[in-house]
Amino acid sequence: MKAVVLMMLTPLAGCQAGPETVDPASPRTLALTAGAVGSVPNGGPAATMQSELTALFGAPTRVTDVEPCLLAGPTTVKERALDWQNLTVTVASEAGAAETVAGWSVRPGALSTRLDLPYGVSTRTSVPDALSVIPDATGKYNDMFGLFEIFTKAEPDVFWTGDKPDGSGLITHITNHPQFCE
Repeated sequence: MKAVVLMMLTPLAGCQAGPETVDPASPRTLALTAGAVGSVPNGGPAATMQSELTALFGAPTRVTDVEPCLLAGPTTVKERALDWQNLTVTVASEAGAAETVAGWSVRPGALSTRLDLPYGVSTRTSVPDALSVIPDATGKYNDMFGLFEIFTKAEPDVFWTGDKPDGSGLITHITNHPQFCE
């Protein structure tokens, strides 16, 4: 059983953007999709993803071990969160195997202009605008987590949230493969 964490939805303190180091030979944009971080699919090699992001944004601004959810029971999966400014990519490995891409999330902050998000929805997009541009989007307030949640069958592995119960305000998080700890 894979450990479940709320980490990907919680802003990490101390993640400040530094100057970007840009390799002129690097791709101009990095696409984040339901199935990939740049050219690396979910489940693909974390080392390739890290190299790609480092070429675009410089070294990670923070790397932390992700604590498994205690309620999920014992696990042999080890996870780490690699932050580039307000983008976090979670990588995982089981029993010493090579790390693979597990998911990503974007928190509020100065998004790089070279970051392409699903449907162009960022943390600068209002919840009503997100609901209008995400195909077949549905939204509702979740009392347990205190979040206005947006889902779509078009991208079932992407989850957008806002913090206003009435669905006003801005998108506060965008997460691929959200994992909740109950």
